Amino acid sequence: MDSAVSDPHNGSAEAGGPTNGTTRPPSTPEGIALAYGSLLLMALLPIFFGALRSVRCARGKNASDMPETITSRDAARFPIIASCTLLGLYLFFKIFSQEYINLLLSMYFFVLGILALSHTISPLMNKFFPANFPNRQYQLLFTQGSGENKEEIINYEFDTKDLVCLGLSSIVGVWYLLRKHWIANNLFGLAFSLNGVELLHLNNVSTGCILLGGLFIYDIFWVFGTNVMVTVAKSF
Repeated sequence: MDSAVSDPHNGSAEAGGPTNGTTRPPSTPEGIALAYGSLLLMALLPIFFGALRSVRCARGKNASDMPETITSRDAARFPIIASCTLLGLYLFFKIFSQEYINLLLSMYFFVLGILALSHTISPLMNKFFPANFPNRQYQLLFTQGSGENKEEIINYEFDTKDLVCLGLSSIVGVWYLLRKHWIANNLFGLAFSLNGVELLHLNNVSTGCILLGGLFIYDIFWVFGTNVMVTVAKSF
């Protein structure tokens, strides 16, 4: 009759113990402190650097070139739109196959993540390029109509340095797409957060209070009031 205790070198143990190394290791105070410290840093750093870059961007532009600001009505509608999007994802996961939805969302975050990460590292990477770097200017122009009725849909200017940053970000994107590694996922998340803070322009303090208050209720309702947020998060 076989022994109840297996060889410790083959990765198995007694009944009730870890099997094949799949059980999570026990938590330690150092590990918990590291985890919560990392969460705190990843929550605060995008706010600080995003606000800093937003101020620098505003100082370097004319009044006519400033992006459109968010009004109080837009701030009030933002949690409603986010709720509809979240509920739509929840219904999609309930009705359709998770594999196809995950593939679609992976490609969606792959493209947007590359663009967001490229925009994030572009100012930092410019400091590493040599002075004699052959930097050429490009323009992506997409218009609608012709003659006097021509209307610009996309008018984006970039240079060779931006293409290099896009190539480096694409490496992270391919890593994320193939491995779904948590580091690549966090890099995309930090880039999304930083760009959101940088490009989010509020006209006054009351608009910010409306936006943050609405998102506060949004989080509490969908996380603690229902299982929608948890279901969507676990379905990815």
